Amino acid sequence: MVELLVVTGIVGLLIALALPAIAQARATAQRTACLNNLRNVNMAMIHVVESTGRFPASGNYTPEFGRHHSWVVDVLPWLDQANVAKRWNKDLPIEQEPNLSLSQLSFPALTCPSDSSLGGEGDLSYVVNGGVGFTVYRQGVHDCPIDASGKKLDLNGNGVACDAADIDGINLPDKELFKRVVLFFNETWNSEISQRHHTNASIVDGLSYTLSLSENVRTGYNPEFEGDPQHSSWSSPSNKLTSFHIGNPCEDGECSAGKVDYNRCNSGHFRINSGLDEAEGNSPIPNSFHRGGVNMGFVDGRVKFVNENIDGAVYSALTTPQGRLLNETLLQDVILGGSEF
Repeated sequence: MVELLVVTGIVGLLIALALPAIAQARATAQRTACLNNLRNVNMAMIHVVESTGRFPASGNYTPEFGRHHSWVVDVLPWLDQANVAKRWNKDLPIEQEPNLSLSQLSFPALTCPSDSSLGGEGDLSYVVNGGVGFTVYRQGVHDCPIDASGKKLDLNGNGVACDAADIDGINLPDKELFKRVVLFFNETWNSEISQRHHTNASIVDGLSYTLSLSENVRTGYNPEFEGDPQHSSWSSPSNKLTSFHIGNPCEDGECSAGKVDYNRCNSGHFRINSGLDEAEGNSPIPNSFHRGGVNMGFVDGRVKFVNENIDGAVYSALTTPQGRLLNETLLQDVILGGSEF
């Protein structure tokens, strides 16, 4: 009996020692699989850019339908989902058939195995680089740049937000500066109201120094909106479901002298992995269930695990496609190519 108890105790001890190692090995395997899926989505994005000559819109809207479709619809042909892409009808909104049924499908390539929020329909774990914000129709002005908190962006610091033209002959208009700090944009489908995009040639900061995609486990399926692709699907063009955003470096959205601090870009509610307790669709920032950071992809196809404590200025510089063109403006940063992160 004593020998049996000793053997049982030894076996129990070995199991107790083995379980953490097994759990760690499983987490490592899931992170690797997650990184591989992100790499595939990133390569699909590269194929889209090469075939169309431009980056797709993060989300498309129309004056008639409102929400139309997301960037995911454009990459499906290069994720072995050409049949789904062919069936998608871009003449119809996402809540009409066949788009409604298609939007509720889930594809393993679009999800991270570590994403415990997957629901089996419309799942998505990866989002595109939306930089400091997006554009909306605000107070009679089309295509008005705002940050992810909804504050209008006075990027040239002249006291007038959403200005479309050079007001004082010195400062660049906000909309021009906005294009320099954001890679993916909302656009109006088959309309000239909002047509803004980048190409590989326009990314003057370098393809290997510009982020294209990131994990966000707080996007895609939301059980509160089951069957509603406008609010819970990879097909939705909503910026909270398509994109990740960084914190606004400008105090109260005003980028005047003394009010620009890039430390804000990875802090507070916009700190990487700070939204893990938020509901699905309420945290458009990089979020993952990997300890210490998130997987991210670059425009050149490279993928990398990025530390959640990355310096705010470095983080901001990696999201801007034309940061070099901010020299001699109030938004000029001090990060040079090749900075470690």
